[in-house]
Amino acid sequence: MKASVSIGSAPYLPNPHKLVAMRLGSRLLILVVALGVVVPIVVLFSSLDTGLGKIRGTQPSNTAATRGAMQESTVQDPQGRAGSSRLISPMWWTNHIHSTCERLGYQKPRVEEIKPEMFKKILVDDDNKLLYCQIPKVASTTWRRVFLLLSGKMNTTNPLELRSNDVHHKYDEFLTYLSDFSTSDIMYRLNHYFKFVFVREPFERLLSAFRNKFETNTLSAAYFRKQFGRKIIEKYRENPTKEAVELGTDLKFEEFVNYLTDPKRKLHLNEHWDKFQDLCHPCIVNYDFIGKLPNIDKDSGYVLERTGIADKVKFPSRSESKYGRLGTDSYMKKYYTQIPKKSLIQLFNMYKADFAIFNFTIPEVIKEML
Repeated sequence: MKASVSIGSAPYLPNPHKLVAMRLGSRLLILVVALGVVVPIVVLFSSLDTGLGKIRGTQPSNTAATRGAMQESTVQDPQGRAGSSRLISPMWWTNHIHSTCERLGYQKPRVEEIKPEMFKKILVDDDNKLLYCQIPKVASTTWRRVFLLLSGKMNTTNPLELRSNDVHHKYDEFLTYLSDFSTSDIMYRLNHYFKFVFVREPFERLLSAFRNKFETNTLSAAYFRKQFGRKIIEKYRENPTKEAVELGTDLKFEEFVNYLTDPKRKLHLNEHWDKFQDLCHPCIVNYDFIGKLPNIDKDSGYVLERTGIADKVKFPSRSESKYGRLGTDSYMKKYYTQIPKKSLIQLFNMYKADFAIFNFTIPEVIKEML
């Protein structure tokens, strides 16, 4: 007998007339895109159908608070457009992700197939019944700070007073991971805790990771140049200098993309550019809330209010943190114009499940290159 890793209210069944209209509109969009854009892009827009199919499986936990949460509207826009006033029910995400995972061929494993290491990126707060899946380059360091403050073991109430390096190393012992528990305890938390994740447009996140890990003068960047930069240059650069192979200090973005899209790649994917699907398993875990980086302030505020911890901790605004100063989107054209069209298509194919599951469309600056 299969056990559902889910939480929420009964499935939402859309008006059939509206659903027909949505599907017709979706197909018209696919037809238009097909006339001027390459086939892989058509696949993306097709995968971004409304996704409001009926969810099968066992009924989720039956608490009044959970039923209310799954029926209310939130501040997020499925496309993650900053400042959007469109209100989307969390149940929309549940239905969309379920139908998309089904369309992509992902199936939920049986209970006996659940392995604790699958959930090594998910932080646990038992006191407040929270589960948060960390995706690097999507404010994950700030959320780690929040969880550290909630642990009650920090000597501050200001998350920004916790140094980034300490948050990931020195203070890691104060954080609890879902992978620390037995399978039965994992299942209990997946079915009874509030689960959330924050995501970011994949092309933008990838560039943000490259710039941060290979083009800055931080201890973290020094580590990444040594562990990845040197090896990528040696493998993908024609006639590299001895100094480049030894130091890895001048890695080119095109070389980085060649490493990512190499079907025979031997160097593993680091979590900073690994796929959302592999980090957070959205086809297994039914997240109660999915936030997007452009709306980080509103979405984080919603999570704090919804889970009753707004009076315990404050999530720093973008203007207070580095996320207000990144401006990666302004660099997209500069970097991606270095990449051949064929490689861009391969890159999209690599992350196409993330695009579809989390309802992203290819940025206009990338479309112009295809």
